[in-house]
Amino acid sequence: MNRFPGAIDATPDPTLVVDGDGVVHAGTPSVEAVFGLDPAELAGRSIDEVFEDPTELDWGSAPSMASSEDGEKGDGDDSGESGNDEGDEDIARTDGPGDAGVSGTRHDVTALIETTRAGEARSLADGFELAVRRGDGVLVPVRVSVGPFELDGEPYAVVTAIDVSDERTRRLALQRRTETLESLHEATRELLKTTDKRAAAGAAVSYVEDVLGHPIAAIWLHDEDADALEPVVWTDSAEAVVGDHPTFAADEPSITWDVFESGEPTYVADVGDDPDRYSDDATIRSELVVPLGRYGVLNIGATAADAFDDSDLAIARIWAATVTMVLVRIERERQLKRREAEVSRERDRLEEFASLVSHDLRSPLNVAAGNLEIVTDRLAGESIDAAELGAVKRSLDRMDALIEDLLALARQGAGIDETEPVTLADLAAECWSTVDTESATLSVETEAVVAADRSRLRQALENLFGNAVEHAGPDVTVEIGALDDGDGFYLADDGPGIDPERREEVFEAGMTTDPEGTGFGLKIVGEVAEAHGWTVELVAGERGGARFEFRGVDFDSADGSGE
Repeated sequence: MNRFPGAIDATPDPTLVVDGDGVVHAGTPSVEAVFGLDPAELAGRSIDEVFEDPTELDWGSAPSMASSEDGEKGDGDDSGESGNDEGDEDIARTDGPGDAGVSGTRHDVTALIETTRAGEARSLADGFELAVRRGDGVLVPVRVSVGPFELDGEPYAVVTAIDVSDERTRRLALQRRTETLESLHEATRELLKTTDKRAAAGAAVSYVEDVLGHPIAAIWLHDEDADALEPVVWTDSAEAVVGDHPTFAADEPSITWDVFESGEPTYVADVGDDPDRYSDDATIRSELVVPLGRYGVLNIGATAADAFDDSDLAIARIWAATVTMVLVRIERERQLKRREAEVSRERDRLEEFASLVSHDLRSPLNVAAGNLEIVTDRLAGESIDAAELGAVKRSLDRMDALIEDLLALARQGAGIDETEPVTLADLAAECWSTVDTESATLSVETEAVVAADRSRLRQALENLFGNAVEHAGPDVTVEIGALDDGDGFYLADDGPGIDPERREEVFEAGMTTDPEGTGFGLKIVGEVAEAHGWTVELVAGERGGARFEFRGVDFDSADGSGE
């Protein structure tokens, strides 16, 4: 033992000195901490008696901890030169498929023996991952390096064995976490394919059982009518252990309802100790309960107490959040489908109404107007005063205007499929020329180009122009400009304005202060804005008149103003 003081005193790590035949001659005092035997008890033993192949150990697939971050190798001679090519070839032959570990490490004792015989150096980074059977029978994972040297012309090697139990534990934990997250990603892709809540719940529970390895799991969904949590899907193991799954309600104490109501996940290490447990005879001893938003809860149970750890809770929370997201999507898609069906039915009704107005009302009106014209001409030819017929003509004209507005209003119910760039100034000028604006003035303060249905926007502007002249007088000034915040445009007049208490009512059908008006003009304006996805609001103008602000408008220009 005293022949090797220089070799074994150089390192505080557990180190053995072996000869060229692989027989142990000496060791450092720290050897006992790893091997469970003092160096004297190991002396005379062969390497294959001291080390074992790590067949009973799962090393995982995470990167080796032996290499430092900057790529430098660990203890031992890192030159990689043995000076014995034949020995290298022998070692290479022992490295069959699956023998090589991470970062060049190997997992067989035979390769270690050949390395010591060949006088080859192996650092911790490219050495061996083996096992040591301690004196008490415990199997300890070790990483082994080899440093050859000569003494009195005889070959020896310093074999250092580092206990890597903690590293192995971390590596396996990282590997399991990685595998779990990968499976979570794949399960999420499958979950996203579901189209109803029960199917989503079934997929969610299957993942908990098949991938996370928790065979007892169930999902309760909230029944809004009964204000209770109803069990909708559970695993076979859950049925075998629990039997009939109960319904949870607010008026009965239960851990499940508390989690649903609070929105906070709960881990109950021992259900028997929880005063809020649903039943005193519960066969479930420990339970993870995670909320699924306002939709329900996911319960994961075990028949043993304290069966889950922080990692289980973390994964359960991630999975519950994923399931909740899918339930939200499913609900929104169903709402969208219902809305689309309602819109389709409404469009059919509007088309039927438009047909009725266009044919059944317009036809007799045209007949009446034609006969009135004939009577008026005949009486005029006979020099008979027909002043009373003027009232009839005004009534017929009002009926005609009413029909036009009703048709326009019916058409606004249709959505806008396509838009085009529309220059506000150009369209405003066209509309102004077609409306009876008398001596009114139009001022356009913007060159904005908006994405709109030209025909529908034209109808809105014409109604607003007519409304301004009708309510503010023939000399009114109407101004169009871009909003200061770039979110849309406005149309304002310098008239008397509208009573603030009535501003929200003006967009309702039939609302008018003019006995000759139809009350549909501003309703049409509101429908046009809604069809574009805009909002329109009536506010007080800077000059005291009415100001209509259209927001949520898409501009064609980069600055949002069209200028």
